Amino acid sequence: MTTLTVQVALADEDGFITFGDGYGMGDTETLTNNTKVRIGRDATTPEDYFGWVHLKNLTIAQGATINNAKLYLYWNASSGFGTLDPSEGMTVKAEDIDSASKPTTYAAVNGWTLTSASATVSSFIDAEDYNMDGLPDEEFAAGWYPSAGLEIKTVLQELVNRGSWSSGSNLNLKLTPSAHDGSNDWTIDWTDRDTSSSLAPKLVIDYTAAAESAATSPAFSLFVDF
Repeated sequence: MTTLTVQVALADEDGFITFGDGYGMGDTETLTNNTKVRIGRDATTPEDYFGWVHLKNLTIAQGATINNAKLYLYWNASSGFGTLDPSEGMTVKAEDIDSASKPTTYAAVNGWTLTSASATVSSFIDAEDYNMDGLPDEEFAAGWYPSAGLEIKTVLQELVNRGSWSSGSNLNLKLTPSAHDGSNDWTIDWTDRDTSSSLAPKLVIDYTAAAESAATSPAFSLFVDF
């Protein structure tokens, strides 16, 4: 088995897209690539935030077995987590392509064809005030979320199984927030590469290379002339 860690390499290679209806003044469709990786739902504005992450040079050959692929995001800021739990979470899929290019427009991220495989976090914390002390029972703190990483091996395996996937390919991930529950707006900002090179989104992969086919000896005939 081989372990590979890939982390966002440049400052403009992660971010989020925003969609809002603009209160009848036209849709808001923007791409941000220089401040945080945001996910969330805001019914007041109203706007939705979808994160994206571009990871380069996955040195995994076609057909390898992905044993584990853990995605780590470092918390930077959040809102909407008081004494009511907004039922926040996200689903992660990858752009279904042999080698992904860094997106530069809202339309690019919004238009990605995504993998069938996905990984989901149902809830990062449980902020509900069950003990009725006026404080959330769980709160965000500086650290990686999920603490043990989000397992996305089925997502990566789908890409590596593509016939034209090759070692050194690039990967795009899309972070889609869970459906808004209508009672509490929320956002989470994950630390991006602009903010910190060491705390930018990263993927830790454990994989086994595909077995090479054994060489076949050429067939031959031997004739002896007496």
